[in-house]
Amino acid sequence: MVSFRVSLALGVALLMLAASGAVASADEGDISILSEEVTSQFPDGISFDISLESSSPIDEIRVFYRSESTATTSYGYLEFEPGLTSEGHFFLDTSVGGEGGNTTFVPPGAVFRYSYEVTDETGNVLRTEEKEFVYTDPRFEWMTISEGPLTVYHYGPTEKRAETILQSALEAVTNMSRVLGMGEMEPINIVAYNNYRHMVTALPPRAQAVREELITQGQAFTNIRVLLVLAFDEDIQGITSHELTHILVDNAAGRAYALIPAWLNEGLAEFGNVSPNESYDNALLYGIYTRRLKPLWHLKTFSGDPDDVIIAYGQSRSVVSYLINTYSEERMAQFMAAMDQTLSVDDAMMRVYGFDQRGLDSEWRSRIGLRPFEDVADVDGESFPTATPSPTPAIESTPEAQPTRTPMPREDEGERSTSPGCNRGSGSSASIPLDPFFLLLLAGPLGLFPLRRLRRPRV
Repeated sequence: MVSFRVSLALGVALLMLAASGAVASADEGDISILSEEVTSQFPDGISFDISLESSSPIDEIRVFYRSESTATTSYGYLEFEPGLTSEGHFFLDTSVGGEGGNTTFVPPGAVFRYSYEVTDETGNVLRTEEKEFVYTDPRFEWMTISEGPLTVYHYGPTEKRAETILQSALEAVTNMSRVLGMGEMEPINIVAYNNYRHMVTALPPRAQAVREELITQGQAFTNIRVLLVLAFDEDIQGITSHELTHILVDNAAGRAYALIPAWLNEGLAEFGNVSPNESYDNALLYGIYTRRLKPLWHLKTFSGDPDDVIIAYGQSRSVVSYLINTYSEERMAQFMAAMDQTLSVDDAMMRVYGFDQRGLDSEWRSRIGLRPFEDVADVDGESFPTATPSPTPAIESTPEAQPTRTPMPREDEGERSTSPGCNRGSGSSASIPLDPFFLLLLAGPLGLFPLRRLRRPRV
């Protein structure tokens, strides 16, 4: 195992470049870089500062920057006083709705690539090499532990917890790379906060009312390959592996990622969970007997009250587990590749499996003992026919070697409930009954679950 720990400077993330490190064009003249500093001012932005001297007055200084995971490059003009010696400054606003027009939140752990272009009044140009900058939270002194494409950022006496997070992530990569048909992976940064009070500043802005009621345990930023986690949550292994799988799905689906429905995305994330419990089995069971299961094509996003959302997670987990366990991991890998080619979930399913989402929905319902929908003509409206249980439904649990579950929201820190960061239900805990005797009352006559699966989820 190749691992290392690097201490980062407290309060700032600095990159220094000596004048000899610059790469210039043929007409550079006598432009020299005396010093260079890049400083994180998270969550507001990044400061770029450079000191120059030249035989002719400096006319223009530009900094080019891009996220490491994208090919799109932007640039900004540095402010400076013209002269033979100049000090330039540029502030990159990363706040949502900031002066720079940014509308996308940039989390800590994001990696930027940047370079400078300096022009003097005679037309000489100096261009520097592209370098890397990691946008960190300057409130803490960060250390890192790495293996393969994964790096965990942590602070304080948390080496053992960071190792647990790293190993959970590596296990998810190993399991899901095969399922998703992935080859070489790009780097992923995992930023671990010790408590929610520290972490809340690093989360995307939300309505204050929501923030007061919801604790986010983890959140994946798939486009920039960053994962934030609450390090000391008791379910950190499940949180890490679930959220990391979202990034892997993004990598596997390519252009089609934005088209992937929630049932498939969250179902795959649950399949990649390395530390499951029974919560979503209970939610699925409750959804069956309250007739609240929706057709798959109504689960492009998860909506409704907290009960509906949690039931949707249980349903999605069960459908994806059925699809992979019945038709093989290889088929799922082919399905992901086909989506990138067809840019259509249904077309890709027809190509690989011979059925679309409606066909899968019917097959899965039959497998667990529910009657498939007979009439789908009005199913795109608000009301759709309810599938009713047949006399002998049977739900097979996923083999323990392929865990796929994460906990439902639970009460924590007063009146707050928790969310692993995938838009799971906010507000008070869902009203799904978790009492084992209630579940036994539902399951007993139909044999849905053995008694050992009726334990309360960990709290």
